Amino acid sequence: MIAVHDFIIYTDIVFNETFKTKGGLELYGDKRFLQKRLAQRIVEIKELPLNYEGENIKGFQALIDITIFIQNNYDHGKGMNNEVIGHEGYYKIQSNMIIAVRENDRSDWIGFENNLLVEKIMEEEEVKKSSLIIIETPKLKAKKGFAKVLSINSNLPELIKGDVIQYNDNYGVDVFLEGKELLWIRVKDCLTKVM
Repeated sequence: MIAVHDFIIYTDIVFNETFKTKGGLELYGDKRFLQKRLAQRIVEIKELPLNYEGENIKGFQALIDITIFIQNNYDHGKGMNNEVIGHEGYYKIQSNMIIAVRENDRSDWIGFENNLLVEKIMEEEEVKKSSLIIIETPKLKAKKGFAKVLSINSNLPELIKGDVIQYNDNYGVDVFLEGKELLWIRVKDCLTKVM
């Protein structure tokens, strides 16, 4: 199998039966309603496109956007998903749908092309004191426009894993990975590194 314009990835499971919560609890879910949480985001890269000029990442694990599993391309009224015809579990994916790559389970994620994986910084909401007895417990909310870097990217060599950045919060896609809600942003949306 040769990839001409797209990467070819492989996964044996498209949708998992369970997902993890923030607390680590594993719950069963219905793929009709919880596609973002149940989709298998970590896949293996099997083939590279002919015109790809980057590092050889064949055999690497990739963190991907799940829309390749749920979208249909229509040709003369006939709907087809991105699965390679005749090869079950193999899918075609464009480079901009690969969020990050890593060599194996023990290595760190590296942002692919112009992508960056970050985690929102949470802070406690201010408790409004309406009386002498405070009943409400403080809740955590995302600090608007600030995040912690989880994947390095060669386009931003000054950033390392764990750095706090300010980003354009009008953009970004929520990504669920191992029970955590992360954020996928483009390198151009990273505004500054917070010292």
